[in-house]
Amino acid sequence: MKLQGRLTTVAICTAGLIFMLAGLTTAADNITDRLEKRLIEISDTTTVKVWLFFTDKDNSPEIFQKAAVSLSSRAAHRRKDIPLDWYDLPVNPAYVNTVRAAGGTDIHTSRWLNAVSARLTRSQIETLADENFIKKIDPVAVGIRREPQPTAVYEKPVVDSADYGISYIQNHMLGVDSLHRTYIPSSIPGDSVLLDGNGVLLAFFDTGFNTSHIAFNSMSIIDTYDFINDDSDVTDDVPSPEQTSHGTSVLSVCGAYDPGDLIGPAYGADYALYKTERTDSEIVIEEDYWVLAAERADSIGADIISASLGYFDWYTYEDMNGDSAITTMAADLAASRGILVVTAAGNEGDDPWHYIIAPADGDSVVAVGAINANGAIAAFSSFGPTYDGRIKPDVLAIGVGTRGARTAGGYGPNWGTSVATPLIAGSAALLLQANPSLSGNPMGIKDRLIMAADLYLDPDFQYGYGQPDMILASGFAIKIYPIPNQVATVGSPGNPVPLSAVGPVGEEIIFTSLDLPANFNLTSTGLTTAELTFIGSADQTGAREYRIEASAGDLADTMAFIVVTAAADAAMPFLVGPNPFHDSIAFFPTRPYPDGYTIEVFTVAGELMYQDHSPENAIVVWHGVNQDREKAAAGVYIIRFSADGIDEKVKVLKR
Repeated sequence: MKLQGRLTTVAICTAGLIFMLAGLTTAADNITDRLEKRLIEISDTTTVKVWLFFTDKDNSPEIFQKAAVSLSSRAAHRRKDIPLDWYDLPVNPAYVNTVRAAGGTDIHTSRWLNAVSARLTRSQIETLADENFIKKIDPVAVGIRREPQPTAVYEKPVVDSADYGISYIQNHMLGVDSLHRTYIPSSIPGDSVLLDGNGVLLAFFDTGFNTSHIAFNSMSIIDTYDFINDDSDVTDDVPSPEQTSHGTSVLSVCGAYDPGDLIGPAYGADYALYKTERTDSEIVIEEDYWVLAAERADSIGADIISASLGYFDWYTYEDMNGDSAITTMAADLAASRGILVVTAAGNEGDDPWHYIIAPADGDSVVAVGAINANGAIAAFSSFGPTYDGRIKPDVLAIGVGTRGARTAGGYGPNWGTSVATPLIAGSAALLLQANPSLSGNPMGIKDRLIMAADLYLDPDFQYGYGQPDMILASGFAIKIYPIPNQVATVGSPGNPVPLSAVGPVGEEIIFTSLDLPANFNLTSTGLTTAELTFIGSADQTGAREYRIEASAGDLADTMAFIVVTAAADAAMPFLVGPNPFHDSIAFFPTRPYPDGYTIEVFTVAGELMYQDHSPENAIVVWHGVNQDREKAAAGVYIIRFSADGIDEKVKVLKR
């Protein structure tokens, strides 16, 4: 039970002043706790923006037919494998009219949420809460956009960058400049085209856009709408003189084409521009505009949504669970319609909030964090995990000093996950252009981005999966993921070793041995996976390095790994090898040591070169470098093994 009492008067005394509040009288279980708290704070003449969720829809065959007709041909193509469902059906107009008759203003309708947003007074909300078609009433979330403060711009050497100018590094770190020089077959037999995003439709949600800027002279803009003012003009300065500033910069990072100054990843794509964010007050965002823009993007056939916006003011970290925030639910619904949603992780990393913001918590969205040009995380970039423990952010791009257009003309540096996001969205457009089979499969695109990221096998809650290599993600390269070092006992089969690689989309990757002995076996287990099995052999005792190759067509990659083979009754407390060695040498205990073991490497003069402690009986590998990460010279080294009172030394030769 929620709001108690209809005409009760409550007296509150604070600092000697007495305030009289009119209490609410009926219990309405469909009014959420956060709305209840908000209503207690306002007078009955004050309006509040709320979501009113309805219980049902008309799902007759006639309504389904009308929904099918409402999709554009582009949308129908993207959704060729995604059938119409309940979420495509319109909201019952009788329910909307009831809200309007009750006094609701500023009404927006969402078919995905089966809801309307409206401005209502406290008593109007209470009246509507008694209607049997009302499922839930909740506040519309707002966000306070925090722009990070400019810091030093980290610059790497610029190579072959005349066309890109200062924007070279933000493209080059993702491999976009290489993709821009890559030809793919066109729809005309025997012809080919360069990758530039052609044929892909991106929808941008932001403050507004100065489309007369020279950066957009060649941009293909097929749809615009201002959800704040309910018109098609996204270029005006209503309601604020700064209204187009943020959106202009963000859009240019993705789609600009002004050689010598700025080139975006997807300069050849089609664009839909939606004005969804106010800049005329501290509270700048209302999530209902986001939802409306997403539904329109779906209807016109958008392939990718790029939204450098986020929400957390009405929410708590506990709500960042992938299921609570309205925009998160809408983003996941967009993904279920076949749209890739790319969104900013947030700029709250060094702020008390600290964590990602909605809709970045969605499990179907690509949440983008920010790094500098040296690959280090930006202090402001919001942290994961989601409240339910999932890795976020998903991927990273430059958000420190990112080159972008100024709404008044010219270009300049920008900071924030807001400008990292369009770099990933534009890169994803190139991936989609190169791989049309991924159309309508946003999770397939997301997986490719993550699998091609540099921290794919070792993600964390600050860097996520890292920065993607778009050459690899797009299928123009192949990569074997690291193979764990293995242990075998003579005469016994080792544990099966899974092998995995990423390469051309949909093509089989063939794994082959470059130097495995006869007692090793490779078996394909899928398009991009295989399994390695082996039996320990007496003539292979010690540690040896082997290599596996993965290939697809003309593309190939190799990966080395170490196998330590021990006799079942080995007298030595540990094995070492290969000896002599060139680059790496491995150590492995021949029996269990509950407290682990320690390996130390010394020069013959007694200088400590390397030290490691294994808490379990795992292989330890020395890669032939000293403690300052400098390559060790060729020569003799002393290996010391310590465990459970055992102290053994052995000499090895580095060639």
